[in-house]
Amino acid sequence: MIITEARGLRELGTQIFVALGAPKAKAEFVAETLVEANLCGHDSHGVFYFPVYGERIRVGHIHPKENPKIVKETPSSAYVDGRWGFGQIVAKKMMEVAVEKAKTSMVAAVGGFNINHIGRLGYYTTWATQQDMVGMMFANVGNPLVSPFHGTGRTFGTNPASISTPTATGENFLMDYATSLAAAGKLSVARAKHAKVPSHWIRDKNGEPTDDPNDFYDGGYLVGFGEHKGYGIQMASELLGAALTGSRTSMDDSQNPPSPNGVFCMAVNPDAFVGLEPFKERSSEVIKIVKSRKPEKGQTVLVPGDPERLSKAQRLHDGILLPEDTWAQIAKISGELGLDANMALKA
Repeated sequence: MIITEARGLRELGTQIFVALGAPKAKAEFVAETLVEANLCGHDSHGVFYFPVYGERIRVGHIHPKENPKIVKETPSSAYVDGRWGFGQIVAKKMMEVAVEKAKTSMVAAVGGFNINHIGRLGYYTTWATQQDMVGMMFANVGNPLVSPFHGTGRTFGTNPASISTPTATGENFLMDYATSLAAAGKLSVARAKHAKVPSHWIRDKNGEPTDDPNDFYDGGYLVGFGEHKGYGIQMASELLGAALTGSRTSMDDSQNPPSPNGVFCMAVNPDAFVGLEPFKERSSEVIKIVKSRKPEKGQTVLVPGDPERLSKAQRLHDGILLPEDTWAQIAKISGELGLDANMALKA
């Protein structure tokens, strides 16, 4: 494993994307979101994507200078064309619009299409919470990888969903996960580490459980989480993210550009209901009670959002470990662009 540090990774990512034609502000933001994913423990959505996005820029799938455009709006809604720019730029713009509208309309919804991979949804819903809103986001992934409940074969994308709410302590409740048992990126990370995965995550091409991530790339598929209940959220992300926004569904034949997202987000103003401060106080009370419960032997009672905070504190101190294969790909594209990847190594 290679030990890197966040500041250097942000700078390296920024330089990579600038060298590939991105304006500096866009490059900085995209690099920030990817590094933040690693800090929060979500390596599958992190700097692993530096070389992936780099290749997508080179072949014309990501248009690094492009800006999203609102093509339809009302006082409480907007419909956004991402124009195949960086997905992170589009997703942040969508949530910004939703939050701004919710300041007056109290509840606002924004849908978007023609959007490249947006990364970790929790980044955007957490940002909404930092603006004292409830943030929600659903995304479909236009690349079938996951079987339906009681079904076989690649049918859905990993179709993530996220909800974030503010609290009086400033530590937001954050639900953020793929609707497959594991994000596809976790298999990429495992393969890069030459590691096994839990056998209930995936099936091989014959429909049999397997712990070898390579079987997934040889015609296998991911399994959805939560049986019929998780399946419902999986479908909701598909219908809200794709059907409602006019984005490519997971089942569409076209695979170019790869893995686009259809995105639907909402911002809810607590002042429409009990009010911001009472909501934050009551939320903190609920969390305090939950965390006061006696844990099972060898366990700790956490709430959604705690694992990310714990990971971030640890990785800011100790550094971010990257598999050697991932680092090799980052170093390769850096070298091709005349950049020194060693700027990201922890001293």
